Amino acid sequence: MASRGQRLVEAMQLRGYAKQHALAYALGVNESTITRWKNDGPMTLDNVVTLCRLLDVSVDWFLNGTGSLNAHNGYHPAANTPLALTIRRAELVMTDRAQAMLVAFIDEILPAP
Repeated sequence: MASRGQRLVEAMQLRGYAKQHALAYALGVNESTITRWKNDGPMTLDNVVTLCRLLDVSVDWFLNGTGSLNAHNGYHPAANTPLALTIRRAELVMTDRAQAMLVAFIDEILPAP
């Protein structure tokens, strides 16, 4: 059975995080933290939840290796497009005001339904 660190590497690859510094930046942690996690080092529950949300993986799968990586959402391929991944990252790091401005901008440039 794969270790938690191996599952982290797998999720990073599947979700387009080829470099750990990109993941560290998106999570607001140091690269050394990602290295520690890859080596099965300790993680806070907050970090587990934030990481699983960002990488869009099941917490059960990440922590225990049980179930499917996508068990939490029934897996929708469109949810893993570069745009969807970028928006998930933005939700984690942008202020409410910045998010509102981004939504307003996107609404402005899209054609009416």
